[in-house]
Amino acid sequence: LAFPAPLNKYIDNATDQDKILIDLGKDQHVVCVRSKVYLNNGKQFQFTESRHKLEKFKFVDYAKRHH
Repeated sequence: LAFPAPLNKYIDNATDQDKILIDLGKDQHVVCVRSKVYLNNGKQFQFTESRHKLEKFKFVDYAKRHH
């Protein structure tokens, strides 16, 4: 089994690569979302970073609980 850590979301300065890959127009910032997933033994299994246009970003958190 793997367990996700809380997401890290923040505004970041756009990198040169962001400016090439994302149509930022005059924007100089992007939203950066990072996440890590750990195995039962505590070893990190996955790291994900995604970068988004400020005007297009909307974060919706969904949690499903089992009783």
